[in-house]
Amino acid sequence: MSAPQRGSPAMPKDRPAVDLELVRLVLTDATQAWAGFVQRVADTTWTACSIACCEEPEAREAFTAVFDALRADGFRCLRQYDGTGSINTFVALHAREFLAERLMRRISEGRHKEAWAAFEHFFRRDIDRILRRRMPGPEFDEIRRDAYQEICLALVADGFKRIKSYSGSGSFTGFILQAVDRLAIDHIRRTASRRKKSGVTGTADGPRSAMVSVPIDGATDIASGEGTAEDLMIEKENELTLEAAAQALREASCALTDAEQLYMRIALGSGEPLPAREVARLMGRPVEEIYKLKQRVMGRLRDALERNPAVKLWRASV
Repeated sequence: MSAPQRGSPAMPKDRPAVDLELVRLVLTDATQAWAGFVQRVADTTWTACSIACCEEPEAREAFTAVFDALRADGFRCLRQYDGTGSINTFVALHAREFLAERLMRRISEGRHKEAWAAFEHFFRRDIDRILRRRMPGPEFDEIRRDAYQEICLALVADGFKRIKSYSGSGSFTGFILQAVDRLAIDHIRRTASRRKKSGVTGTADGPRSAMVSVPIDGATDIASGEGTAEDLMIEKENELTLEAAAQALREASCALTDAEQLYMRIALGSGEPLPAREVARLMGRPVEEIYKLKQRVMGRLRDALERNPAVKLWRASV
């Protein structure tokens, strides 16, 4: 099975009734319905694999493996789908869980160096998200960097003992996120204790007690505090779509002319758009030409987003 090609046609609107009927057809008449199901979820599955894997060849292998897993044991995984959220979100989450379990098997097989590179790539965003939730704000950048390194060291310590302690019960991803959150809390406690002993209690930006965004003593599993299963699926779907949109914009910007790329760097590079007259002054061009440049650049970027399969899928679902 090959990964989907860019520019594939837009998929039908995400509606639970339509998705449930599609899954029912797969379960009762797999030969006829499977091809339609694959087309329905291929773009989302490829996006999930691309984000989770370090290199494209690995993503392509994972893409095929995910669909093999969906067909395994008489479509046992698909039988769990009950119409909560779209089928694309359901498949994306199960693909992520399946790929995480593949990492666990690599670690169990002793392929530590290879497994750790893939593991860190896979969970990097999650670790960063947890640290930012526990220690929000730019004033804690250095502490978050220290915490990230400490968490990584703790996960690989004693031959990946923490990771290998997963019993197989429940979500492996959820198990890792809970372990990371607890390690983050431990780091915060040690940092706060050291600062207290050294007599440092605050900064010009405010008290260091603001480091923890939720009470440590009441800390629970990150997954259980983020809303319902539907909320989690919608959040993950939005994350996948955002990644796809960002990649589409990067590719489109590389195809711009030198003048158009210069316009982007000057007009948008500072974080806040500059007025056309200021851009014209910096580029040494007439204001009228700057307006034309803006129209061309924005038009090309808009077209790139509208052609992207994952973005089209998201727009059809809202």
